[in-house]
Amino acid sequence: MTQTIELPILNFKAQQTIFDDPTRYKIVAKGRRFGLTRGAAHDFILCALQKKFKQGLWVDTINSNIERYVERYFMPALKKLPPSMYNWRKQQKILEINGRYIDFRSVDKPENIEGFGYDKVFLNEAGIILRDDYLWNNAVRPMLWDFKPSVIIGGTPKGKGVFYQLYQYGLDKDEEDYKSFHFTSFDNPYLPHDVLREDMKKMPEAVIKQEIYAEFMDDAGVVFRNITEIATSKFQRPRSGGDYVMGVDLAKYQDFTVIAVYDVNTHEQVYQDRFKDYDWTFQRKKIRETSKHFNGAPVYLDATGVGDPVHDELAADGVPVVPIKFTNEVKKQLIEKLSLWNDLKRFKIIPIAETINEFANFTYEITAHGNVHYEAPVGLNDDIVIAHALAIHSMYDTTKVGEPKPRSQLSQVFQTQAKALEENWDNYDYEEYPEQG
Repeated sequence: MTQTIELPILNFKAQQTIFDDPTRYKIVAKGRRFGLTRGAAHDFILCALQKKFKQGLWVDTINSNIERYVERYFMPALKKLPPSMYNWRKQQKILEINGRYIDFRSVDKPENIEGFGYDKVFLNEAGIILRDDYLWNNAVRPMLWDFKPSVIIGGTPKGKGVFYQLYQYGLDKDEEDYKSFHFTSFDNPYLPHDVLREDMKKMPEAVIKQEIYAEFMDDAGVVFRNITEIATSKFQRPRSGGDYVMGVDLAKYQDFTVIAVYDVNTHEQVYQDRFKDYDWTFQRKKIRETSKHFNGAPVYLDATGVGDPVHDELAADGVPVVPIKFTNEVKKQLIEKLSLWNDLKRFKIIPIAETINEFANFTYEITAHGNVHYEAPVGLNDDIVIAHALAIHSMYDTTKVGEPKPRSQLSQVFQTQAKALEENWDNYDYEEYPEQG
């Protein structure tokens, strides 16, 4: 007599529509934290108990994620079963349930996935693992020829690669073996939607569209869109009594040192300089004199690494310098504010070719661990973007264009000294932009 075993695990309705569908290939585009991974774990357990498959395959990004999923999603339910009914072979990454087995494989080395046949398959984080079509065409697809398996291919979109192509198959009514599903992060009833909406206020529009609403973006990964629309400022001399702020990114290795100066009241960029291969003495003098020229503008400085001693020396010289120690989280906050202000057109930049190109090429990616990582593409620089981000970081979100903002105490301290030097600054070159000076 066959024993029926039930476990108190249940997917919510949106999740379960995926697993109940009989279509062979189910393509799922979903927002982050929708719950597809947990739902897939539940489905594997239930199907194993009901003996609906013999050989299962779970493909993911990295091994450490696999171990977490097994420990957090599978084990809490499996521990309610008799110990003889399941076995997790951690080293081999094989989970046995009720005489069925699931091979867990990561895409670190896709060639290790090849060689077996399966009748139940789950490809997690498809937007990431299917960036290279090798995994699908050369590794996974041939393993499906022995059976007519149930295959779920799901994840958050990352541009328009293989995952997007498969999703389009699922939208085509003539493709009977494919069906596409679409869910946003808000389709998870257990996610605190009020917290999500609050976080979205600080996120770039492109990130929201891709990560929350699961849209396939043509320019996925681009942080600053339509940057030319805010490139309408010009080089300007300091106004008497004007309030300015400087962002400075110091050169590292082959990079550039960049100085970006903004008018705090109008949010307009008024000055920029970019140079390399100068000694630190010259660079400190340039930063010091630029601050003095712009009415004692506070200097927000990348004080990571070489920036630390430079900060100390500038402070000793009487420069109102604010050190910013970069971590991934600090950089994330700086870039996301800059991107949000770009989306809202809250600031204006000077239309310099290098600036436009660097903003346009600056990208982000979601790492295998779920972290947002911002950087310039390999071989390109992000010095200008960082300098602008440091300057914008210091300005209030609520300041309206043309509305005066009280001068910071730090800036007021240096106001008297700056006025005395206003007419005697020899490092500011307007000759290159005579019609704007």
